[in-house]
Amino acid sequence: MNAALTRYTCYGLVLASEIELPDLGEPLAGEPDPDVVVRFDRLAGPPAGADPLPYGLWREGTSAGVEIPDVGRYEARDGREVVIDPVDGADPKAIRLFLLGSLLGAVMMQRDHLVLHGNAFRIGDACAVVVGHSGAGKSTLAAELDRRGYDVLSDDVVPVDPDGMAIPGHPRIKLWGDALERLGVGTEGLERINDDHEKFQLALRRTEVEPLPLRWVYVLERHAGTELSIEPVHGATTFSLLHEHTYRNELVHGPGPMAQHLQQCARLVSVARVSRVRRPVETMTAEATADAILADINTVPAP
Repeated sequence: MNAALTRYTCYGLVLASEIELPDLGEPLAGEPDPDVVVRFDRLAGPPAGADPLPYGLWREGTSAGVEIPDVGRYEARDGREVVIDPVDGADPKAIRLFLLGSLLGAVMMQRDHLVLHGNAFRIGDACAVVVGHSGAGKSTLAAELDRRGYDVLSDDVVPVDPDGMAIPGHPRIKLWGDALERLGVGTEGLERINDDHEKFQLALRRTEVEPLPLRWVYVLERHAGTELSIEPVHGATTFSLLHEHTYRNELVHGPGPMAQHLQQCARLVSVARVSRVRRPVETMTAEATADAILADINTVPAP
């Protein structure tokens, strides 16, 4: 193994990387054997026979990739390697952004994890995950929970292993400037996720967190009413919601991947309670949502 590669840890894995990854904190000491190698190389695009998917994604067997305009091509192989072919002059922050999001999400899928599009936080010896579409307020809610002293395990990408354990990710969350303003946090000194966005990286306060059993899943939704409510869901609806809020769920389409995905969802539903959080569009706040979710956890036990 090339000793020049810098080692980091993320999602319980050792990454040996040719690209610096300050988002993951300080590099690991020594040269532990890597689980995943991240390197630069030329990529010609999807191989012949690959399944073309939306948003520049593709999948073939145990490989998956994506092409991001003005950033570059990426390929994840066998859950053990990520190859990056950047566009000349691409913003290094943008290169890291897609590596640590879409590509590590694909790596965790290849390692038989159910990967949810959400944020996880500790509740005692277990954890809850809040999922939702982009812009639903997941990261703002995570920042509010962090402010209250709850350990946030992961932002945006939450891998769940076959034993139902949520795996901690990198200790930062991404927030728009107006969300930081509502939380009373200034943007001075915060790093932008890339040079073209008013979205910033906020370091988390958390201590070291081990994988934790996932017991509650909350789906953020909006409605035109005035009341905030939490409604448990059952049966086939739970599978529909988990699929809808699987990170890069385009990658689990097709008979083989979908069958595996349904098995992963079934394992999770057997140990976790899934609920909808219906929030009023005009008056919803992170504070009120946090209050409601924490009260629900204290009132209704997990399976």
